Amino acid sequence: MLFERLQRYEDGLWGGVAAIQSKGGDISFEDWRVFAESLRIDEKYPGINGIGVVHYVTPDNLQDYLSYQRKTRPTYKLHPPHENAEFWPISYIVPVAPNAGAVGLDMAHEINRQSAGQKARDTGKAQITGPITFVQDAAKTPGLLFYAPFYAGGHQGGVQSRRKNFVGMVYVPLVMSKLLDGTLSKENRFVSLSIRGNSDVLYDDNATKTVELDPNPVFTKTMSTELYGRTWTFDIASNMAFRDASTNNQPLVVLVGGILIDCMLLALFVFLTRSSRRAVKFSDKMSENYDEKSD
Repeated sequence: MLFERLQRYEDGLWGGVAAIQSKGGDISFEDWRVFAESLRIDEKYPGINGIGVVHYVTPDNLQDYLSYQRKTRPTYKLHPPHENAEFWPISYIVPVAPNAGAVGLDMAHEINRQSAGQKARDTGKAQITGPITFVQDAAKTPGLLFYAPFYAGGHQGGVQSRRKNFVGMVYVPLVMSKLLDGTLSKENRFVSLSIRGNSDVLYDDNATKTVELDPNPVFTKTMSTELYGRTWTFDIASNMAFRDASTNNQPLVVLVGGILIDCMLLALFVFLTRSSRRAVKFSDKMSENYDEKSD
C-alpha cells in the first residue's frame, strides 16, 4: 500500500538523521556515501532516486561552507542564483552518478522545495513537498521531495529552539509513478486512481492511460487524510477490468469492492496512529546502533 511505502521511506530518512547525529551532528561526504550505500536503495526502496543531505547556510557562513565542500570536490558550487537571504543547498546525494545534476542545487530558489523544508524545520517532523520537476531527470517526470530535519544537539523542543539549532535535512526524491509500482500497479487493481496533494494533481490514471477507464463506473469513492504536511485526496472508481470481472456477479462484486475500500480506510487510520511512534522508536534504535559502532 502507498502509505506503507511512505512509512518505509520515512524510516530511511530518520535512519540518515541518526547516522548524522552519531557523527556529532553533521557528516562528511565519504561517511554519507558509506551510510547510503549500506541502505541498498535499489533493492529496499523502490520509487526513490537516492538519499541525500541538504544543509542550511546563511550568507555569513556561505564561504566557509563552500570551502569545506571544495576540499573533496573542487568544482562544487550552488545553483541556480536567486535573491533569497538564505541558502538550502544539496550537499550530498547517493548514488552519485545519476544524481550529479542535483548536487549543489539550492532548494531556496523554488517555493515548493523551500516551504516544505521550513515546515520540517519548524515542526521537527518529516514533510513532503508539492510536485516539482527533478533537475537530474531528463524526462522531466513530476515528483516529490521527502524531508526529515536534523539539529545541532539532537532533538529540539519548540519552534524557536528548532530554528536556532537547525543544521539541515535528510531527503529523498520520490517519483510518483514508481511509488505506485507494485501493490498499486495496473496488474493488481480493478480501479482507476487519482491522487491529489492539497490542490496539486500527483497522479491520474486518466492522464497516464495505465488502466482502461469506465465512463460509467459501478462504484466510486473519495477519501482524504492529512499526512506529512499535505492533504492527500484519493479519487477511486471501478475500471473496465472490474466491470468485465463482475459481469455475472455484479451485486456480490460491488459489495466486496465496497468492503475492500472501507478496509483501506481503516488501515489508513491505523497507519496514521502508529506512524509517528514507529518513526521515533526507529530513530532511537538507529542512534543506539551507531553509538555502539562508534565506541
